[in-house]
Amino acid sequence: MAQGKFKAPKQHVPGKKKDKKASKQKFGLKKGSLNIAPKKKRLQEAASVKKGLEKGIRVCIEEELTQKTRSLEPKALAMLKTTASTSKK
Repeated sequence: MAQGKFKAPKQHVPGKKKDKKASKQKFGLKKGSLNIAPKKKRLQEAASVKKGLEKGIRVCIEEELTQKTRSLEPKALAMLKTTASTSKK
């Protein structure tokens, strides 16, 4: 037979469950993709090469689009960056 007394039931604080739900709704899911860095040296180098290529391609596309819009728009576009400022990065 079991020895000792029964444990007293927990006393619930009213409104505690509502606070948990509210805190979850406040933050929600995080936006964007979750990138986990590779641990092996070869995979790290491959990831850095891939990232560099993606960055270069993106810069080239932006430059082409700015050139096209400048040639098509009658007014000068002051809001667009010049090609020199993007190459400084």
